[in-house]
Amino acid sequence: MSMKTDIAEFFDLADRHMREGRYDEAISLYRKLSQMHPEDDSLVMSLACAYRDSDRLSEAVLCLERLLKKELQRKTFTGFAFDELVKIYRNEGNHERLVAICESAVAVQPDDVSLMITLGNAYLKAGKASKAVEIFTTLTEMEPDAPSLFCNLGKANIAAGDFNRAEEAYGRAVAIEASDAYKYYCELGMALFQAQQYERSETALKRSLDCRPDQPLVHCALGDVFIKQGKPDDAWRSYERAVKLDPVSGGGYYNRLGNMLVGEHNHTMASEAYRKAIEADPENQFYRMRLAELSRTEPDNSSLLSS
Repeated sequence: MSMKTDIAEFFDLADRHMREGRYDEAISLYRKLSQMHPEDDSLVMSLACAYRDSDRLSEAVLCLERLLKKELQRKTFTGFAFDELVKIYRNEGNHERLVAICESAVAVQPDDVSLMITLGNAYLKAGKASKAVEIFTTLTEMEPDAPSLFCNLGKANIAAGDFNRAEEAYGRAVAIEASDAYKYYCELGMALFQAQQYERSETALKRSLDCRPDQPLVHCALGDVFIKQGKPDDAWRSYERAVKLDPVSGGGYYNRLGNMLVGEHNHTMASEAYRKAIEADPENQFYRMRLAELSRTEPDNSSLLSS
């Protein structure tokens, strides 16, 4: 039997071990194969995947970092090791290392839009909002007809605390693709809500509803804004519009309303919201549990348990 045939059989056996979850056996074989053929990067990638799937991430990262160095030196950037490292560093929350490899990749492929987007998002995760703004500004100049890039720029500006520029960026997205204006205004409203810019969020969400009033989740989001603004009656009306549009999900909407009201210590209205959730979906014991929990903290609400 030839050496080539032996290697093929070893590789097939290692793959079978992987499929069967026998990672130690697979790792042993991939190691031997990569030592026999150090120039074959696919074997190192297979070894890295075996390490990854067996939760030996530090060893997987060592393999992948070694492969990434080779990828960065080639004229054609394949990005196989890069993609795996991005997943690992994102899952680990290792934003600094994620930024470092993204910067290295963009340095050798400065015109690659997808790599630049990954770098921009990595900057946001790492709390480097100003750098994210720079990246997404460059991207919008490279592709001025791409609404998603203006949305990314808007998010970056929100993270940087520049809300006027954020609204301008989303406005550009709307101008480019008016048919999806409701989506962009909704996304802007949600992002502003997270940044605790409630008045701006209210304006954006209302614009979304002006474009498409049949969005129950946007009515709920607007209700959340009203709660944060101390307008529980307006919030209740927004949630009731959502329920009217989507009565099947009424229990979930009222439960969400109750949770938001509890968060603002409005236990009286929260109790009523949970009661409405029970009326909408009597079989869901979770809503009864939420009402019972609230009644234990607020004895005056115990009478609602019988409703």
